[in-house]
Amino acid sequence: MKKEYLPHIDILRTIAVFLVIFNHLNITLFSGGFIGVDIFFVISGYLITKNIQQEIQQNNFSLLVFYQRRVKRLAPAFFTVLTCCTLVFLQFSTPFELYAYFKSLIAATILSSNIYFWQSLNDYFSIDAHTTPLLHIWSLSLEEQFYLIWPVLLLFTIKLKFRIRLILFFLIFISSFLCSYYSANYNAIFAYYLLPTRFFEFMLGAFLIALPQRNFSTGIIISLTTFSLSILFIFSFVLTKDSTFPSYNALFVCCASAIYIYFSRIDEQKQIWQPILYLGKISYPMYLWHWPIIVAINVNSIALDTKVRIIVIITTIILSWLTYEKIEKPVKIYIKNHNDILKILFLIPSLVIIFISIIMVGFNRFQINTSRQPSPKQNSYECLDSGNNNLACLLGLKQSNTIDLLFVGDSHANAQSPIIDIFAKDMNISGYEFTQSTTIFLPDTNCIRTDKGSKNKDFYNNRFRNRNDLIQKTIKKNHYRFVVMGGYFTMDYCIYSNENQKNSSKAFNEGLERAINIIIKSGATPVIIQDNPQLHNININCNLRTNSPEKSCRYESNIHFITTKNWNNQLIYLKKKYPKLIIIDFNDIICPNNFCYSYINNIPLYRDSHHLTHEGAYEIGKRYLKIHGNPLKSYE
Repeated sequence: MKKEYLPHIDILRTIAVFLVIFNHLNITLFSGGFIGVDIFFVISGYLITKNIQQEIQQNNFSLLVFYQRRVKRLAPAFFTVLTCCTLVFLQFSTPFELYAYFKSLIAATILSSNIYFWQSLNDYFSIDAHTTPLLHIWSLSLEEQFYLIWPVLLLFTIKLKFRIRLILFFLIFISSFLCSYYSANYNAIFAYYLLPTRFFEFMLGAFLIALPQRNFSTGIIISLTTFSLSILFIFSFVLTKDSTFPSYNALFVCCASAIYIYFSRIDEQKQIWQPILYLGKISYPMYLWHWPIIVAINVNSIALDTKVRIIVIITTIILSWLTYEKIEKPVKIYIKNHNDILKILFLIPSLVIIFISIIMVGFNRFQINTSRQPSPKQNSYECLDSGNNNLACLLGLKQSNTIDLLFVGDSHANAQSPIIDIFAKDMNISGYEFTQSTTIFLPDTNCIRTDKGSKNKDFYNNRFRNRNDLIQKTIKKNHYRFVVMGGYFTMDYCIYSNENQKNSSKAFNEGLERAINIIIKSGATPVIIQDNPQLHNININCNLRTNSPEKSCRYESNIHFITTKNWNNQLIYLKKKYPKLIIIDFNDIICPNNFCYSYINNIPLYRDSHHLTHEGAYEIGKRYLKIHGNPLKSYE
């Protein structure tokens, strides 16, 4: 059966794919461009339901044929991109990156990429999205899961009365939306990646099939088409990565998409539409190609300036054109036997990819274990969010009857723990690390996270307050010689306040002074360890990919010192007010000679753009001790 061509759908596909690409290129105006994925979901729900409904009415629908068509439509470009990505990233990826890549490749092949990334991201030591070539495949896996469920659901309900069927589907729609709304507030990663919270988006497209087909006046068509597209563009401008999503924001986006699909009409014969229509035809390979290209640029520390962005877009279009014309079209022509489709286009390439990937996962795991390549899950992070009785959190001497040092702070402090460990060992003392993510030690201070839903904000503030209350009690109860405070001091991830102060900056400074006073009153010496610089347009493994890292893996130190000027002035003020305060500043180790580097002694310093690695922090500590001596000895 020849399918009806719907040119206005290709227009919408073009808009959707460019929204996604502009978002991934970090074009500020399109901070919410990720809604392009949701537009695709609505399109899929509409087209799949439309085609199935027509075939059911003609008594010629077959699940097997349906899945064969899906494979024929999706597999050629999919496996082409996966093969090319593998060959390219094998050339310059580190063992740990390849280990993660081939695990994600297996997940993509077995249609569970969204589940894999949900599990990976649902861990503090999350993958770095900007260096994960197949991260975008999560949406394709989610669509394929919808394809597995929806046709079966339609078949099982086909004999029900129309009204009952509609009520059943509406209940499923409401359940999915409520799941999305709840999860977006309590488990945002689950909400973003999994089908239960996205099912309502596909169903909005499917519901269009139940609406009567009518001929609308030109005025209505133009008005509602303009209105729906305006809503989509507004949301692509105003939403950000911190917006509550999918939830009600996705509902608005999907409703606007559905309105466009139902009311829009395009005259495909007009020349003005031809380039846009063609881009819609190749939007699928464009979606597949654009992200690996961007990742390749990121991992090779190439800045995404205007020139590079234009090159990415042009390269994406060229590769997509080649994929569509030289692979997708020929496959449709030459593979006509339905019995060969699943075997040739899916089963054989899937088994080959899985077999090779299993071998490569094992090989690169061996490479990691026998090399100096730092892993994001090395043991310096085991103490994060743990209690103060965890032996893994001991610093300095491991055998001691007394604990002389307490190290508190957030995940940045946790990443710096090897530095404090070296200083403690040099002084022959023992200490505890007591760190918790997003928890700088600010007693009696509220921390309202700026990146959480309304319900989560209370949870994280209570968590912040409870940990800092416990630190206060611990300091007052014990007689430490030193209390070291570390943290992401220059990042406004919270809006701070206290009983008398609502200004965030002032509340932060008051909380920090309160912490210093508590430490001094306990008889301990307060210590602040300066935060490390952030990386700017440099990949964490830059030095492992180039023969001239001294030129490629650095940025001007002024960029760092300008952004931290206010914090450094605050430290100067605190040092004058509290002469007993020790400030450990190791930035000259990372930023010598007017440049900040991503490595020391060919060892990468960072596990992401702002957290140090265990081995990197250890090298910093050794070098600091050699150049400056032990700062903890300054008041002995």
